[in-house]
Amino acid sequence: MIRRAIASGLAAIFALGVSPLLLAQQGTIGGKADDEARKPYTDYSVQLMDLTTNQIAATVPLDTQGLFSFTGVAPDKRYLVQLFSIKENRVVCTEGPYTIAGPSMLNKTDVDIDCDKDPALWLLAAAAGVALTVALATQSNSQ
Repeated sequence: MIRRAIASGLAAIFALGVSPLLLAQQGTIGGKADDEARKPYTDYSVQLMDLTTNQIAATVPLDTQGLFSFTGVAPDKRYLVQLFSIKENRVVCTEGPYTIAGPSMLNKTDVDIDCDKDPALWLLAAAAGVALTVALATQSNSQ
């Protein structure tokens, strides 16, 4: 009986003493998906994927303006933000990774889910720039 009372008391002290500290260190990841999602936004949700475990840590629906917010995000982890089409049952677009870290970086609220950013185009543009630079350098060396 005494052991149970002590165990219950310690559990209560531990829960009350630790949870405010943990809550104070948790962050927020939020933003908009109105560039990629089409109305009605209720046909979409946003998933937060923990890259440490490769598991979905949380899912929230888009609101009527195409906005989303994850609160209580654990710090010092890397996350991907995924726009998910409920009707099509598939991930439409992925942004990130984002890290919630330190007291000054607990809130990342400017995530813009936009699939139109194509990294292949940037790579092609960079390759074309390198090719042009080589061609110009070769031409000026030959003159």
